[in-house]
Amino acid sequence: MFLLKKLTSLFFILAINTLSVSAEDVSKISEETFKDKVEVLSSPIKDLIKPKSLMSTELSESAAKIPNAKVLDASLHKNKSDSSISKVGLFTPIDSLKKHPGSIVLSLKDAIIRALSNNVSIAVESFNSKVKKETIIDSLSEFDATLGLELSTARKTQQLASAFSSPNRMENDNDNWDLSLSQRFVTGANYQFDFTNNRNKTNSATAGLNPSYSSEFQLSLTQPLLKNFGIDLNKRNIHIAKNEVDISDHEFKTKVIETVSEVENIYWDFVFTLGDLEVKQKSLERAKDLQRRVKAQVLVGIMAPIETLQAESEVASREEFLLSAQDSIDDNQDKLKNILNIDFSSPEGLSPIYPSNQANVLIVDFDFNEIVKMALSNRPDYLAKKKDLENKNILVKYQENQIYPSVDLVGSLGINGLSGEATTITSGTFQGTSAYGGSYGNSLTDALSTNYYDWEFGVKFSYPLGNRSAKSKLSASRLEKAQLILGIKDLEKKIILEVRESARQLKTDSKRIKAATVAKKLAEEKLKAEEKKFEVGLSTSFNVLKFQEDLAEAQSNEIKTIIDYKQSRVLFRKSIASTLKHHDVTLTTKEIT
Repeated sequence: MFLLKKLTSLFFILAINTLSVSAEDVSKISEETFKDKVEVLSSPIKDLIKPKSLMSTELSESAAKIPNAKVLDASLHKNKSDSSISKVGLFTPIDSLKKHPGSIVLSLKDAIIRALSNNVSIAVESFNSKVKKETIIDSLSEFDATLGLELSTARKTQQLASAFSSPNRMENDNDNWDLSLSQRFVTGANYQFDFTNNRNKTNSATAGLNPSYSSEFQLSLTQPLLKNFGIDLNKRNIHIAKNEVDISDHEFKTKVIETVSEVENIYWDFVFTLGDLEVKQKSLERAKDLQRRVKAQVLVGIMAPIETLQAESEVASREEFLLSAQDSIDDNQDKLKNILNIDFSSPEGLSPIYPSNQANVLIVDFDFNEIVKMALSNRPDYLAKKKDLENKNILVKYQENQIYPSVDLVGSLGINGLSGEATTITSGTFQGTSAYGGSYGNSLTDALSTNYYDWEFGVKFSYPLGNRSAKSKLSASRLEKAQLILGIKDLEKKIILEVRESARQLKTDSKRIKAATVAKKLAEEKLKAEEKKFEVGLSTSFNVLKFQEDLAEAQSNEIKTIIDYKQSRVLFRKSIASTLKHHDVTLTTKEIT
């Protein structure tokens, strides 16, 4: 009965630990680990960036529609009524360029998709999340059971010094086969189960069993009570690994945001060069038209020949400006092809490529406090730091536990059996035979009968005097945590400042657009008035050319302010981490199986 109680208590402790690890770590952890908590791109990139599968809604920008009709995120709007939104600025890249034979016309949506699909650095970055997920599996393996099997055979011969022994040469043949199972639990407990078997054959005349068979079942359990005790403590590597995956996901999201933002900026730079080229083409046409009119008036003697030189000089100058604008277009074509990872030697790389989106802008008001909250909630670099802080807290708690002394509850319970081929031993008038004669099966039967057993229960204590190593590691982990907290506060300030600056720039650029539009209209009216004066002989070609230049400058400036606003929006969305949401880009990762 006493033995039964000991067995019951030992297996009860074992069962508690088993249920703890199986129910929580094997089921829940495995499930939570490999499901999408933070959605991230996974390699290969081309399989993941798909407009219909991963991009929940297609980007609706086209040459015929106002791009990004949502403008800023809806959550930023103070007032979502039409009164809070005003449309200003509009120009379309010249159609003649887009109609060039073999040209490729690309929308911003297509440019973003292709850049994300083909970007090598994104593909490289996407592997980090996979690598980190393998770390989670490695951390889970700390609680895997270990199965051991050992087979051995040995022979030993030795001389006997006794004059009464026979024979004087001892020979022993020993065969062993052992089976073991061990495991660590999330409570810090460790168990080991051993099943050992032995066969021994000897030439000793005093051996009662020859060969003899012995079998033993042994179960031992160690449960820490102070140091290394606790579920969270022993699962720390799992929690840290999961946070590292999240950090990797945030870093990857940052890379994607940067790529999308870069594509946008290059795209709108390209749109500007096309618009600027159109302005310069029209400016050149005005100069040539004026040149023809001046020549006609010189021929009839209305104007002096010097007027012709002035007009010809201006035509040559504007032709030079046009060539420079064309060079800018070629440069932006190369930049766009490069970020789209288009091979320059391929048919596609040799073909002209042009953006199709109109440069429209919608001016939307927003609340500073709301956008700051959004930035701190969505910025992947900020969220990565917060996850890193969680890891630091985990390590601090672990090091705090390590300064405790080791106090372990230990226990073991074993059962054994013995049998073999019984021999008759004769000594003088005494003659006897072992009562445990039998086969190997008899030794197992004896062991399982629990008639022959051993048990041990106790407490084990150890503590390093001074404990300097543990104290030093605790101090270092606390310092690292304090350092990280300061870094997070500094990053938070930088984010707030970045958001405020980008928001102010956005408002400033919206005002610049309105001012530039007014300036362009005034320049148009001034030129018309001056041309009327020129027609009646009240002005010179010099004055008309000057007003033409003013108009061209005003037109280019209007386009530039529109593009500046578009790019300020790019920076603004980047500062609050709404870039991907704005473009309906979904980052996802496949479940690991």
